[in-house]
Amino acid sequence: MTKTNVRHLTIKSVLGLSIILAALVLAAACSKTPAPTQATTPPELTALIERAAIENLFNDYYAQFGPNSQHNFMSYFAANGRLEVNGLVANGIDEIKAMYSQVGLGGEAKAPKAKNTVPKGISAMMFTNLNIQLQGDKAVATLLWHSIESDLLTSSPKVTEYGKERTELVKQDGRWLISKRVILSEGGMPGGLLKSYPKQ
Repeated sequence: MTKTNVRHLTIKSVLGLSIILAALVLAAACSKTPAPTQATTPPELTALIERAAIENLFNDYYAQFGPNSQHNFMSYFAANGRLEVNGLVANGIDEIKAMYSQVGLGGEAKAPKAKNTVPKGISAMMFTNLNIQLQGDKAVATLLWHSIESDLLTSSPKVTEYGKERTELVKQDGRWLISKRVILSEGGMPGGLLKSYPKQ
C-alpha cells in the first residue's frame, strides 16, 4: 500500500471517529432528564402558617392565666420585651416578671383551702377578634380581651373586666416572641390604676 493510500485512510478514520464521538455526546445530552426544580412554598401558604403560629402563641399565653398553669408569661417575651398595662410600663424580663407578681400571677405558692367550704369559682381570661398583620419577621396583632369570674363554683359567672390589646411580635430563631404588648382596660379596671391610665 502506498503512502498516499495510508494518509487517505488515516484521514477517513479520524473523521469517522470524530463523527461517532459527536453523535455520542449529542445522544448523551438528549438522554439527560432536566434536574427537578426546588419546590417553593406559595407566599399565601407561608402567611397562613405564620398566622397560625402567632394564634397558638396567644392561645398558650392566655392559658397561663388559668389556676393550674405555671404562669410563665416571661417565656413569651423577647429579652428586651416591653409590657404596658393601663399606663404602667415594664421593660425587660425582670420588670415584666415583677409586674405580673404584683397582681398575683408570678407563679407563687397558693394558700391552702379551708375544708368543708364551697370551692371558689375558676376565673378565665379570653380573647376575641384577633387580627394579625404580618411584616416579614415582624407582626402586629390586635384583639379584644375579657375576664370571666365566679365568686364560688355555684355562683353565676360574670365579666369582671374587659379591654383591648395591641401586641408587636418578632420572630427569633424560628419562634415568635412578644417585643411590645400594650393593654388597655375599657371597663372594670381597678380604681388604683386611674392615675396611670393614659388620657384619651
